[in-house]
Amino acid sequence: MNIRILLLIGWLMAPMWVAAQLDSIPWTLTVWGQQRSNSLDRDMGQKLFRGGHITPEMVASSSAAQGQDMGALGFTTGVDWRWTSLKAWKNSNARICGSIQGKWVGDSRWTPELLDLVFSGNAGHLGRWDVLDGSRVRTAAWMNAAIGLEGQNQNRIEIGLVYLPAYTGVHIRNGYFHVDEDIDSLQAYMRADAEVSQRAAWGSAINAEWHFLREEAPFAFHLRIQNLGWAVVPKMTQWKVDTLIETTGLTFQGPEWSLEAVQQEGWGAGFASVDSNKTVVRMLPARLDASFEYPLGPRSGWDVQVQLGEWMPLPRAITGYRRAIGKQWQAGIQMIAGGWGRLRPAAWARWRVPGEHAIVIYLEDPFGWGTHSAFGRGITLQFQNM
Repeated sequence: MNIRILLLIGWLMAPMWVAAQLDSIPWTLTVWGQQRSNSLDRDMGQKLFRGGHITPEMVASSSAAQGQDMGALGFTTGVDWRWTSLKAWKNSNARICGSIQGKWVGDSRWTPELLDLVFSGNAGHLGRWDVLDGSRVRTAAWMNAAIGLEGQNQNRIEIGLVYLPAYTGVHIRNGYFHVDEDIDSLQAYMRADAEVSQRAAWGSAINAEWHFLREEAPFAFHLRIQNLGWAVVPKMTQWKVDTLIETTGLTFQGPEWSLEAVQQEGWGAGFASVDSNKTVVRMLPARLDASFEYPLGPRSGWDVQVQLGEWMPLPRAITGYRRAIGKQWQAGIQMIAGGWGRLRPAAWARWRVPGEHAIVIYLEDPFGWGTHSAFGRGITLQFQNM
């Protein structure tokens, strides 16, 4: 068996072995999936990914929702298991802690002109310069197995081994497209690059948390960093394009532009440079969370949270109201802005199960589960063994 696979299995089993040595440990298991867009509704998105008939009405609706902003579509899904030992480490106040996380993140962005060109053609764009700058698509999936120490107030730091089996990215750095109003000339320019990992990557990442909790302070503050690290891709195939096409009378001159040449295998190879065996270092889509909690009464409070990174085009801002209901229930409502979408609601509930357990359910845009015209939805399920 490959030594790297054995190393990964050993690293994954280490936290489980530690857990097996203890009678009982606090741990949290979280599973989530979220998808959001500022212009493509669920119906349009499903047809793009699964296939189906895209009507002109759907394209017009997406174009109207996007306006003159950059279009965005993103998703994140994964599972995270975190644990903390009950025994102190070497007669100190610190305890051993760790986590195992699997994650898949995707990010797409496009200009309004690119949306029209792809789905409607350039019939309505004659005499107009269509700018494509900044359009991109990228995805990454990885696993992070980490171990570290936890101190007072649940402050913790972990260092982990990262296994990244897949990475793909396409980026139009500069580009434009122009057809004259008389349809007798064309100009197009493209400077873009694309890359696909051919082998799994390995690297390292840090997870850390800091919590400000004081009895004399009327508020609490939390800071969390996830997946701050890198991975070395031993074999990445990269394409780079930097070319300009200009025509007059819409007739391409030269033997390379004949119909026979275009149909031949290998046509267009001169437009792009290819490196199929390159070793590169890629940073992981790290994320920073900062949250602020302020009590409004003995059983209620107001929360504010900001999330940065993880390829989100805009910071994700969250604010909401929470309240305890009886001894076993807590619930809250929130408003979310940014990320890959515009303003939307969220709701959550937490049930404290007798026996030191708790179950949490979090729904982003609950209305998105009942209509195809919504611009996304999300769900997070969490089980806590306290």
